[in-house]
Amino acid sequence: MCGRVLIGENKDIIITGRDGRQFTPKPNSSGNPGSMLPVVTDAMPGKVQQFRWGLLTIDDDKIHSKHKHARVENLHNVGLWRQLLGKKHCVIRIQAFFEYNKLQEKLYRIERADGKPFYIAGLWDIWIDIQTNVLLPTFAMITLPPNRAMSEIHDRMPAILERSQIKTWLNQSLSGPERGAFLRDNPCLSEVLKITVEKDHKKEN
Repeated sequence: MCGRVLIGENKDIIITGRDGRQFTPKPNSSGNPGSMLPVVTDAMPGKVQQFRWGLLTIDDDKIHSKHKHARVENLHNVGLWRQLLGKKHCVIRIQAFFEYNKLQEKLYRIERADGKPFYIAGLWDIWIDIQTNVLLPTFAMITLPPNRAMSEIHDRMPAILERSQIKTWLNQSLSGPERGAFLRDNPCLSEVLKITVEKDHKKEN
């Protein structure tokens, strides 16, 4: 599920580092779990930062990428997600994402039909490397059952937000149950998506 993304040009955003310095992200770079992606959090909603894809918690003793997706159905019953829901919410900005359909042996590129970026709801946390005392900001994307268009190639899809919905997701006064309901009640419509086949690609596992 959404194992590779295209970050895009991002000409209109400036990344703010943890040290306060600002920079423009590299254009059109791709990202996999473990990559640093542009993120806005409820803790700093006015700034774009770079967080690592693959959520880590204080209980992790090493870096891994297994917590890259959080199912909306499990936000309230899985301890890891339940601890963050209602407390640490973020929005990930990407230009496109890719899905490999094993039965069809095809790699699909999914982007917005209007060419605008995707905004994906997520959860975040800060991991501390106890050996180096380095702080590493991390996140997981939330996923939903697919809409009609996505169901033809995959059984899940990211929790895609419209730009106008970002403030709602980052609103710290919204409760956990309200957040889950918000995502379920506002799924991305099929007509928003442009789905094409990537002709030249290596078979994905």
